[in-house]
Amino acid sequence: MIKKNRQKQESFLFILMGMILLGLIVSGYFLFVDKILPGISAPKGRSTVSPGEQPGRSYSGGGETSAQPIPDAISDSENQVITLYFLSRRSRQLLREIRRVPAEKLLLSQAESLIRELLRGPLTPDARACIPPGTQLRSIFFNQGVFYVDFTREFTENQPGGVLEEVFSTYSIVNTLTELDRKAKVKILVNGIEISTLKGHIGLDTMLTRCEPLISTQ
Repeated sequence: MIKKNRQKQESFLFILMGMILLGLIVSGYFLFVDKILPGISAPKGRSTVSPGEQPGRSYSGGGETSAQPIPDAISDSENQVITLYFLSRRSRQLLREIRRVPAEKLLLSQAESLIRELLRGPLTPDARACIPPGTQLRSIFFNQGVFYVDFTREFTENQPGGVLEEVFSTYSIVNTLTELDRKAKVKILVNGIEISTLKGHIGLDTMLTRCEPLISTQ
């Protein structure tokens, strides 16, 4: 009787040890598949993402830190360099001002961007605005080599007058737009209507072309 009980205990222990060994083998297999194998098979230069982590987030210690935020500033690759012309305070000439603005692919969009920057006025202390205060851009379009620029009535009503003021007010616009195409011409409108002159000195009833002699060489 005692011999039979001992045989049963030995058989039970044998089965129990077999089950434990089998469990260890299975656990080792899953550990290898989940933890070791991904690190071996991952390409060099790439890191694997552990379960529970999300791409774009980094983990250190017990805390979580978000990825670097996207900057609000536009990168240089998304900018375009433009040239504007304002009246120099030191000489009676047009002064170049270089700026970076958001890039535009279409010619008309680029032209509109130039005029709106021109209306903002200069950033250079040595220059002053040529376009009368209060002037706004109504519309702009391009047809057969001509830029048509339509301003609000303040362009003529707030014009101080005088030959030089009218010349620089007009050619700050013309020379700025022809930076996009040196051979282009410019037609200035006011409230959608053609006007013959600003204040009696500069004729606006014709197509205007670029005037290099008005630009300062300094």
